[in-house]
Amino acid sequence: MKNGMKPQTLKGFYDYFSDDMRIRNFIKDSFREVAEKYGFEPLETPALEYSELILGQSGAEAEKLYYKFQDNGGRDVMLKYELMIPMCRAVAQNINNISLPYKRYQIQNAWRAENVQRGRLREFTQMDVDILGSSSPFADAEVILFGISFLKKLGFENFRVRLNSREIIQGIVEILGIEKDKFEDIYIAIDKIEKIGEEKVKEILIDDSKIEEEKATELLEIIKIKDIDKISDTINSSTEGKRGINSVKSILSFIKEVEENKVVFDLSLARGLASYTGAIWEFEITEGNIGSVSGGGRYDKAISKYIGKEIPATGTSFGLERLTEVMKQMNMFKEKENPSILIIPLEEKSIPFVLSTAKSLRDQNIQTSIYPDFVKLKDSLKYADKKNFTWVAIIGEDEIYSNTLMLKNMRTKEQFSLNIKEVIAKIQNK
Repeated sequence: MKNGMKPQTLKGFYDYFSDDMRIRNFIKDSFREVAEKYGFEPLETPALEYSELILGQSGAEAEKLYYKFQDNGGRDVMLKYELMIPMCRAVAQNINNISLPYKRYQIQNAWRAENVQRGRLREFTQMDVDILGSSSPFADAEVILFGISFLKKLGFENFRVRLNSREIIQGIVEILGIEKDKFEDIYIAIDKIEKIGEEKVKEILIDDSKIEEEKATELLEIIKIKDIDKISDTINSSTEGKRGINSVKSILSFIKEVEENKVVFDLSLARGLASYTGAIWEFEITEGNIGSVSGGGRYDKAISKYIGKEIPATGTSFGLERLTEVMKQMNMFKEKENPSILIIPLEEKSIPFVLSTAKSLRDQNIQTSIYPDFVKLKDSLKYADKKNFTWVAIIGEDEIYSNTLMLKNMRTKEQFSLNIKEVIAKIQNK
């Protein structure tokens, strides 16, 4: 540009206009509606947090993506990387005023210094539900059932929930005689199986984590087992593994009371966040090569950092941008068409009549806009056509005199001279 600055967004940050906003609002409204049906309460937390309160909660890989800086007062702060940990801080700070179990939902932005690519933004919207204060597998099942109901509300039919437990993988590591300090490496490696394949993961386990080839091979063979009873027999000697098995079995039994075929046990699932302590899961669309749209799990130790005692917690998170992209890709969003009308005043003295007409239409919940300028009629009609208005009402001197409107259907091109009551009836198809 010769004059002025070139208008542009930062890399990884986006503007959303009406077409995107309609589907985004539909998803958020659906999430809110289902969450409140399940008894979750709304929560909002600040965009900025003290860095020291968040560091060490999400793992070393996550911390590479934090937006950290000093504010004008010299305080070390960061934009929130996710919603869960700031929620834990808020609960800890208000622990004496919160009744447990506490069921919360939250829809807010988060920020990550990602390498920008498809599906990876630096500013994005997370939608979370969590239950704090209950260690019962029923709480995990309730969160998963919420997610199933939410996806159905959006119109998804072909999806599944992959379910595993961090404790089960710990049990496998234990019965194979692998050193405990190698667990995190193993867990992170398993998380990469779907992306890079079993052979590459095996190489990582042997070359990088220094695990004996025989044990690495056996580990990966066990991971393939889909029968939870068979796994139970395999790791029966591990207390931790047994606890994980019992928890997953309970979750499966609760969910099967109302959802027979949506949840599958999958040992290859290893959610990446270091804060997870027990059951973990992912919601996965099974058509169109789409994959995961949500992940969650149990994180019983996250709040203890702030108050010195454990408060059991479980939850799941959906990404708004991810769901928006998937629904657009699958052509799922069918917006309910509400009648809309553009009132076109032909001259300034018609404005009082235009305003009273608009009020009458809006009082009947008819979406009504007024064209603000006095231009050639063909130009305002061209605008109405471009903006997909269903109707236009043209008001000039003749209409003021006769107390009528020239109503035009922009789809059929039919025109009618009607009073306001007749216009309302025509638009509402009565």
